[in-house]
Amino acid sequence: MKKLTAGLLAVAVVCVFAMPAGALAAKPVKYAGKTSGGHKVTFKLYGNKKIDDFETGIPVTCLSIQGGGAPMTGVDVWPNSWFPLNRTVKFQAMLTPAFYWKEVTNNFEVTTKKLRNGTIRGHLRKQYEFMVSKYPIGTFVIYSCLGEATFKAKPA
Repeated sequence: MKKLTAGLLAVAVVCVFAMPAGALAAKPVKYAGKTSGGHKVTFKLYGNKKIDDFETGIPVTCLSIQGGGAPMTGVDVWPNSWFPLNRTVKFQAMLTPAFYWKEVTNNFEVTTKKLRNGTIRGHLRKQYEFMVSKYPIGTFVIYSCLGEATFKAKPA
């Protein structure tokens, strides 16, 4: 009887100590780092599978592909998004870019990889186009914009 009680007590102790570890694993791990353009990157990692609340800026260059406009460069905001870890994901969103006043279709691609030391690195790509009307009526400039950056982040 004493051996049975001691065995059950040992199993109960193991279960009690194992539960908080499982509960702690469910909480997100906050990450912070920098992009190749020098912008801050922050996000949360959920269960080594999902990156959420991803926020950063990405350097973008816009070139005129028709109509002779001047090139433009600057920073666009990466949308607050989520995606799986260790994958390449492509998605689209209707957003207002930094260089235009109206929503346009933005094409995004993100690749992430978790390294053995816990660091997460990745590659970001953003592409969109827009048209600017000019004077005289019927003339316009079409811009094609592309932004690419790599990032590296560690647990905060």
